[in-house]
Amino acid sequence: MKPFLAALILCCSLQLLAADGKPTADVLNRWVGGTWPLEGKMLDSDYSKAMTVTGVSNCAWSPDHIFIICDQSIVADGKPSRDLSVYVFDPENATYHFFGLSPTGERPRTSDLTISADGTHWEYLNKTEIKGKTVQFRTINEFRNADHVDWWSEYSTDGGAHWIKMGGGSEKRQK
Repeated sequence: MKPFLAALILCCSLQLLAADGKPTADVLNRWVGGTWPLEGKMLDSDYSKAMTVTGVSNCAWSPDHIFIICDQSIVADGKPSRDLSVYVFDPENATYHFFGLSPTGERPRTSDLTISADGTHWEYLNKTEIKGKTVQFRTINEFRNADHVDWWSEYSTDGGAHWIKMGGGSEKRQK
C-alpha cells in the first residue's frame, strides 16, 4: 500500500512541479465569449465629473490567437461613444499590455497592465503630467467569478502613496 500511495502522490505532484508559475496569454481569455454589459458611476473629483456610465463590450481572440480585441459601446453622461480595446501578452518579457482606440482619431491610450497570478486582479496604470504635476491613474478590475467583474478608477498625486476614488461599477457577462 505504501508504494502505491507514494506513486500516487508523486504522479499528482509532477504537474505542480512542472508548472513554473510564469504568466501566459491564457489569462486574457477571461474577457472572451458573450457580451459584458457595464454599469457604473463616476464621482466629482479633481480629475472626474459625476455621471452615470453604461455600455457593453464584446471580446474575441484575433485570428492568430495573439490579441484580445474588445469592441465597446459606451454611454457616458448621456453621450454615446465607441472604443476598441486591445490586450496582448509579451511572452519574451512576461508582461501584459493594453491599448485603447477611438474613432475620433485621438492618440491611442496605453496602460501598464498587471494581472495577479490567479488572474482575478487586473490593474491598469498610467501617469501623465497635468499643469506641471505628475498624476497617476489606475483602474482595478476584480473578477469575482468567471462572469462578474467589479471595477473602480482612482488617481494619485503623491506617487501612489494615497489614492482618491473617481468612480466604479461592474460588468456581468451575458452568454
